[in-house]
Amino acid sequence: MKILSISVRRLLTCLPCAVALGGALACQQAQPSPAAAAPAADAAAKELAAMKADIQTLKDKAPSASVAMADVSFHWSNLWFAGQARNWPLANYYYSEARNHVRWLIRINPLPKGPDGMPVDLKGIFDAIDTSTFAAVKAAIDKKDSTQFPVVYKAALESCYSCHKSVGRPYLRPQIPKTVPQTIVNMDPAATWPQ
Repeated sequence: MKILSISVRRLLTCLPCAVALGGALACQQAQPSPAAAAPAADAAAKELAAMKADIQTLKDKAPSASVAMADVSFHWSNLWFAGQARNWPLANYYYSEARNHVRWLIRINPLPKGPDGMPVDLKGIFDAIDTSTFAAVKAAIDKKDSTQFPVVYKAALESCYSCHKSVGRPYLRPQIPKTVPQTIVNMDPAATWPQ
């Protein structure tokens, strides 16, 4: 019995050492060798380089702010003629398109430099215009108010011009459009063709 208890004691004494040794060997095997780590690092570096190249490709393909503003001008001009024709669903369409393209412009260049070289917060400016003069245009469209529409349309153009000035482009002076930019769309709300 005494021999058995000595063996159990030795086993219990050696057991923690055996567990520690086994854990150390397992950790040593789990760590990659420097030769195995090199291909993984090379693959990560190649993936990072590819991602940087993809980002640059997307930047090179992104339109300039003037492309977005040309779209805003197009839609806002058509809005004028739709409102004059009292084609309120079409006016609402052009109004929404103009706003969406202003938001696109802000995503393209959210902080252009102003005349003083400091960044200008376009989103902040547009948020103010959107909740004031643009909202008044939307209200006139929703109410089908042909008397108020020209008044608020003109006020919105004045707001647009204040933004142009804030980004150092006072030469971009908007006006009430004189000709319809998109002649393929019939502005007449009572048009019967095509069916």
